[in-house]
Amino acid sequence: MVRTAQAAEELLADAFARHYRYAPEHPGWSANCRVRDEVGEADAVVAMTSANDIEAVPFDAVTVARFEWLMQDLRALGRTLFGHEYNRGEGKFAKSLDETPHPLGPLVTLHDDPHEATFRVCKHRITMATRRHGPLLETVRVDRWHLRPDGRWLPAQWVTEIWDDALVGPIASLRYWDLYWPLGGDLVPQLRRVDITDDLGITVGRSLNFADWELGDP
Repeated sequence: MVRTAQAAEELLADAFARHYRYAPEHPGWSANCRVRDEVGEADAVVAMTSANDIEAVPFDAVTVARFEWLMQDLRALGRTLFGHEYNRGEGKFAKSLDETPHPLGPLVTLHDDPHEATFRVCKHRITMATRRHGPLLETVRVDRWHLRPDGRWLPAQWVTEIWDDALVGPIASLRYWDLYWPLGGDLVPQLRRVDITDDLGITVGRSLNFADWELGDP
């Protein structure tokens, strides 16, 4: 059953409001970070003061690929923890809601969105999201969450798949695990692990381990 735009808006806005994010005045943090990939490991000092203000200074010589991967995942963590304004993102698009029974919840479709995004929502949480980038379709299915005492949530375990319209199966599959640590009344990342499987079925594992966190200056 397809319901009104208002019902779709209320469902998605509620899920985004319950996503754990830092308060606007949060000072950010710095930490030591150990990077492990398929060829070895290296240490770095990282700092994050906003979703767009992220730095990493390696202690050891690192390959370009390893440093790019480190920055890519730090930016992803920054977007998760600092978030963005819903009204300037998903909230600005018209929506429809399909309540056909599904184990991951009803489907919200964004209209006039250049990425043709969709979201499934269950128990106030986003369980699945899709976005299109030209011929590529990205799907994210969340399997487990970190639940805060106030009811807010963070993804703890999820799978991202990249599909190409011209191919039968996914060209890449990435399984993520995130752990967090309490610091100053908020959460900071303790571990991010990802297993990456390519279209040939070859899997490599990578991880970021954080320690010795310090809050930035307020």
